[in-house]
Amino acid sequence: MGKEYEQDLLKKTQIILTDMMRQFDKICRDNDIDYFVAYGTAIGAIRHKGFIPWDDDIDVGMMRTEYEKLKKVFETQDTGNLYLSSADSDDEWHDKFFPKLNYRGTVYISDNWHDSFEKDGEKDGRPINFDIFLYDYADEDHLKIAKKTMDLKRNYMYTKFKAKLIKGKGVGAFVSSLAKRLMYDIHASDPDYPKKQFAKYLKLIEHPKSDYIICYDTWSEFDVTSSFIRYDESFPTKSVQFEGIDVKIQKDYAKTLTAQYGDYMTLPPVDQRVAHPPYNVSFGDYKFPDEA
Repeated sequence: MGKEYEQDLLKKTQIILTDMMRQFDKICRDNDIDYFVAYGTAIGAIRHKGFIPWDDDIDVGMMRTEYEKLKKVFETQDTGNLYLSSADSDDEWHDKFFPKLNYRGTVYISDNWHDSFEKDGEKDGRPINFDIFLYDYADEDHLKIAKKTMDLKRNYMYTKFKAKLIKGKGVGAFVSSLAKRLMYDIHASDPDYPKKQFAKYLKLIEHPKSDYIICYDTWSEFDVTSSFIRYDESFPTKSVQFEGIDVKIQKDYAKTLTAQYGDYMTLPPVDQRVAHPPYNVSFGDYKFPDEA
């Protein structure tokens, strides 16, 4: 059995993420930017009116055009300790095609990251963050496009970060880590190679305005295809409570969540109600309620 999450650590993680969500929601409302809570955050909002009790992250979604508006806000306004990172930015820790909202001065390193990559930012690096999944217009060819995006996503991550050679966990794990290491070594002479993969991705998913939208950003093909929905089933968004905050959710959130999780209102078995604690976390100078 793996490590168990210390309840104090989990609670503090949820507090700072809630604060980030509160600030993010205000920024979006003040600047007429639409978004919606997604994945486990959406389930938490509907089923628990907040976090799934054992969850330690936040996911939101928005149209790519809305994200462009959000970027301009962060470029021109004071957003405090919050900052954005994306695949085409110079943020050294950004690891996926979807952008992230980060809390400056914090550190949050998962076990998986620490085990997988040579550089893990233990002292000063990967911050506490939440994911912003971007939606694009799509049509019935979305499955073919989704398949083509998978290699580009892997190319981005494994040419930007140097993989550790995994030993003592079987031949399969070693061969996989070696392949990732070779991808990095082959392209290390071109520091812009990851960004070039992202540019190819943006060109691949480009689509004129249509009746359907999809999120190609996610890491798994199933997550991509299960996000496919009519635009008018997502918008206009509805309001829902999340940890005392009035946040937005897709108009037909039940359709999306059922496609992604099945019976999302039923709690999973007790042995599955777990989160994976981080390898290392630092909240920096953040002042929690009992410390103020």
